[in-house]
Amino acid sequence: MYEMHVGTAVSGTRRVWHVVAHDQRATLCGRPLEPVEDTQTDHHCLPCMSAFQRLMQAAQPA
Repeated sequence: MYEMHVGTAVSGTRRVWHVVAHDQRATLCGRPLEPVEDTQTDHHCLPCMSAFQRLMQAAQPA
């Protein structure tokens, strides 16, 4: 199971949605989870989304 968490973008200070595997302490792009009060953003972490896409494609039956 995967969850979405807001955190700092890999490339700066902008807030983005990261993908996190259940019970993990880091995002799929490797950023540590941090407590965030402001969860207002429409932006997504591209490295997390790319990693998530690869994981979902690998899980597809052949």
